[in-house]
Amino acid sequence: MTPFLAMRRLIYCILPLVAVAADPTSKLKLAFSEEFDGAALDPAKWTFEGGTAAISLKAGKLVIALTERPDGWQGSGVSTRDKFTQAFGYFEASIRFNAQRGHHGGFMLRNKVTAEPPAATLYYECFGEDKLVPWAKVGDSKGVRELRPVKTDLVLKPGQVSKGFNTYGFLWTEKAYTWYFNGRAVHKLDKPEVKEAMHVNLAHWVSDFERKDLVPSKLPDDVEVDWVKVWK
Repeated sequence: MTPFLAMRRLIYCILPLVAVAADPTSKLKLAFSEEFDGAALDPAKWTFEGGTAAISLKAGKLVIALTERPDGWQGSGVSTRDKFTQAFGYFEASIRFNAQRGHHGGFMLRNKVTAEPPAATLYYECFGEDKLVPWAKVGDSKGVRELRPVKTDLVLKPGQVSKGFNTYGFLWTEKAYTWYFNGRAVHKLDKPEVKEAMHVNLAHWVSDFERKDLVPSKLPDDVEVDWVKVWK
């Protein structure tokens, strides 16, 4: 192979990687920003999606814990519902998720519940032990569908999502929903049917299917959010 052909082949191999690594915010403007550096959650930006006891701000981070109640361990969440919504753009958060099984953290983008179509929810959910799943639930004229990658779990370094902060993003255009992890596109759904503005949701829950795996002696195992930003 001549040096010219070798170089051309190398360029063709690199181009797809460059396209994937392109900054999704490069042509957008910042429309919403939350650094969680106040003494309390800003009520002009956030709505509680559950009990308030599990929600706190510590050292510039939003902390979503689990609390013990008579009906068992429960979580909570916050959202920008009724405070900030946006159609299309890039939605990103810096999050440290839970390490253990038995409960899960989530970063979501949704317009309304799927029982009221047209509706969509885009998910990043962490079920502990590095099980991180990007997926979507869509409710439209075709019914309710759960859309997941063929390989549902991302390949991660041990402890990557629980020992430090990573960025999680949703790029929403008229052509596709694209999930980003630390600036890298990891999942994509073409031709989104829902055009209605969506809000950001941050949560930490204990679902019935995982409750048997919850080990109270391994708590606290909180979900922490460093910041949330939205570009238009």
